[in-house]
Amino acid sequence: MSKRVLLGCIAALATMLVFDLLISLSGWQLDLPLETGFGSIPLGSLVVTFGAMLLGGWIARRRFRWIALGLAGALWLAVVATLLMIAEPPMDSLAMVLKHNALAIVLSLAAAWCGAMLGERLGERPIAAPH
Repeated sequence: MSKRVLLGCIAALATMLVFDLLISLSGWQLDLPLETGFGSIPLGSLVVTFGAMLLGGWIARRRFRWIALGLAGALWLAVVATLLMIAEPPMDSLAMVLKHNALAIVLSLAAAWCGAMLGERLGERPIAAPH
């Protein structure tokens, strides 16, 4: 793994963690989920995931898309594991937790992929020199 890709990973994770920390400390409810018939959509988290992976992709410049998916997937794995540890019936099974969060997981992975792809493309462009 190149230094740029490693720095991109660190930047993406730090961005997501700082956002979550600021929200927790402020007490604001910025990530109010949008409820749909297919599950809830955490709009704030999707925007942060997209932005964090865009930053990571921009820093890495290439080979970051699959890593962005891995980072987002690892975070969701931690969320699902935590939910299973604290869940009470009827949400105490893996099937129920996944059923309730499947849409959010898929959209989060899509946001990570799209953000990383756009970041890579923006990072490839040469910066115009001033005249």
